[in-house]
Amino acid sequence: MENQSQSKIEAPSSRALAKATGIALLIALILLFTAVLPAEYGFDPLKTGKALGLTGISQTEVKIKGATPAPAPGQTGVYTPQPKIYKVDSEDFQLRPGEGVEMKYHMQKGAGMVYGWKANGKLTFEFHGEPDQKPNKDYFESYELDDKIGKDSSYGSFTAPSTGIHGWFWKNSGDKEVMFHLTVAGFFDSAKMFAGGPPDDVPIEDAK
Repeated sequence: MENQSQSKIEAPSSRALAKATGIALLIALILLFTAVLPAEYGFDPLKTGKALGLTGISQTEVKIKGATPAPAPGQTGVYTPQPKIYKVDSEDFQLRPGEGVEMKYHMQKGAGMVYGWKANGKLTFEFHGEPDQKPNKDYFESYELDDKIGKDSSYGSFTAPSTGIHGWFWKNSGDKEVMFHLTVAGFFDSAKMFAGGPPDDVPIEDAK
């Protein structure tokens, strides 16, 4: 019977493990200083990043991060030139219970206006407009309506969707007298007040 020798697998010694670990660490350090730092952070102490063309990568990333973001669709600023300076108007109103009043400003299509009104009590109201060219005499465009609960103030900006008169109708639906103040500024050319009878022309002023 022939004896068969079996080879014995020996675990690597501690010295061999330490040597392998040292070599791996050395390779990692070389890669860190020659490639990673120049490419990621622009730090190139050995000048190997420049020689290998890696430093441009980090510079490109910095430029991208610092670049002005492109505006999203629908967020581009809109510039609308106007032939004259904008107008301003300020009015005070006093409504007894059940009374209403309407204030309208004539604006060209695309013209803008900022506004604010504040009352010492709630008023029901509608913000609406009437184009100069109406399909019928009763036609109007409603922008905001609160004819149930009412508000004691409203602030905002408005761009005229059509050439015509645009403004508010307020009504005191409560049982106490209400006073309120309206301030507007914008590109309108005339103003009218409706208080139950024929409309009254309201003088407006250029901004100073």
